[in-house]
Amino acid sequence: MKMMHGAGRMMNMSRRMITALILGVILVFPAAFAAQGAEKIGVVDFSKIIQQMPETKKAETTLQATAAPLQKELDRLKQDFEKSVAAYKQQAPTMTKAARDQKEKELNLKGQAVQKYQQDKFGRGGMVDKKEQELIAPIRQKALSAVQAQAQKEGFSLVLDKSVMVYGSQEHDLTAKVMSQLNIK
Repeated sequence: MKMMHGAGRMMNMSRRMITALILGVILVFPAAFAAQGAEKIGVVDFSKIIQQMPETKKAETTLQATAAPLQKELDRLKQDFEKSVAAYKQQAPTMTKAARDQKEKELNLKGQAVQKYQQDKFGRGGMVDKKEQELIAPIRQKALSAVQAQAQKEGFSLVLDKSVMVYGSQEHDLTAKVMSQLNIK
């Protein structure tokens, strides 16, 4: 279940990156857009395109294969830690203060090790995150190239992601044409 969340994260990250880029350009050059009112502006549902690409499904499978053993190890570490805490709670009343302090220190270190493992493998910049970026980068580039080619073919000077569009005519939506160009049904 957590692995399926990875695909959603890929989509959200792609959508956020495109949105930030588009908004950045619009905010930096507002006068240019106002002066070019006659320019042709299109929209595309970038996340839908990425989600429908066969490469994305392969990337999700690869990411799941990478994350599964790491998740299994994390679950084992957590279970081991919980067992240690339970054993400590059971033994604590009969332990000396020095022994309790020592055991609490050990448990604290063990808990920190579990958190570090989780962060190193699943956190931002962790192994799974890096693998996800490695897998999605060529997919995003392929989709961006297809959007650019379709936009140039049809004379669009600007293409926005649908997620930032407030209103627009369907005739300017390039999503289906880009998906067709990428042989996505």
